[in-house]
Amino acid sequence: MHEVGIMESAMALVQRHADEQRATCVHRVVLKVGALSGVEPDSLRFAFEVVTRGTRAERAELVIDLVPALIFCGACRTEFPGDRGAIFTCPHCGDLCGEIRSGRELELSRIEMS
Repeated sequence: MHEVGIMESAMALVQRHADEQRATCVHRVVLKVGALSGVEPDSLRFAFEVVTRGTRAERAELVIDLVPALIFCGACRTEFPGDRGAIFTCPHCGDLCGEIRSGRELELSRIEMS
């Protein structure tokens, strides 16, 4: 489960920012997770519970903003939603497309602390 390693890295950033701001409590952590990132949100939630034990973020809320995959077709210049894969077929013109405009995100978006 690589989500534990991902969450450990995210929480290291959270702790560093909390140190810099001299925060005593982290209230909310917001992550953006793309549909094509290969990360399972439920596994991230479990990892968050494990990784935050005994830290300033132990009682924090984890918010996961899911980012849908958006694919661009160069042939007909349209965007369309995608699912798993690296090459997609345009539903408008049938051309093969590989330009992913969104859906690979995996980022720490916001930290709320006091």
